[in-house]
Amino acid sequence: MAEQHKHPNYWAIWAVLLVLTILEVLVARLPHWIDDTRQVWATTITVLVLLAFVKAACVALFFMHLKFERKLFVVIVCAPLFLAAVLVLALLPDVGFAAGG
Repeated sequence: MAEQHKHPNYWAIWAVLLVLTILEVLVARLPHWIDDTRQVWATTITVLVLLAFVKAACVALFFMHLKFERKLFVVIVCAPLFLAAVLVLALLPDVGFAAGG
């Protein structure tokens, strides 16, 4: 028998995602407002990736109902995401060298 859970406030989650999207747009404009240096671009990209992960986590937890699933199921879903992140991080040096960085 399926367990019933309290439904999340989807309007609140939508508002959080909207605020995060507005924040992403402002952060993306940051290099144009400050000196256009390599350090500012690196910081901007890092912050944008972190904001994207937060938004993806919100969507997965609430809209895909992972917050209400068993822990084993969450591990099964998150394990490929972790492996994909490791793969991307492992290949970054090769991409940097190929681009002449």
